[in-house]
Amino acid sequence: MSSYWEGHAPGYSRDVERAARAVRAAEEALRSALEVAYPMGARVRVVHQRGSFTGTVDGWDRHGSRVEVRNHASGKTQKWWAAQVELIEARAQG
Repeated sequence: MSSYWEGHAPGYSRDVERAARAVRAAEEALRSALEVAYPMGARVRVVHQRGSFTGTVDGWDRHGSRVEVRNHASGKTQKWWAAQVELIEARAQG
């Protein structure tokens, strides 16, 4: 399998390669944790500085601990920090 790290200068830093691979693995672990904690389609409550609203999980952001939530009242989708999102009810699988 070809990768970004193949075919470059023979003296490039292997430490940078290892760190980059660790970042990718951490991003994937974060995404997996978000998917388990806030399943797609789950009903959630978002609590923010002006109050709260209910919505549905539409996705996740792996570059930060954010959950994409579609607001039930407005229909708009926005990313919220996971610490602001409370799971109300997971959608039944099946």
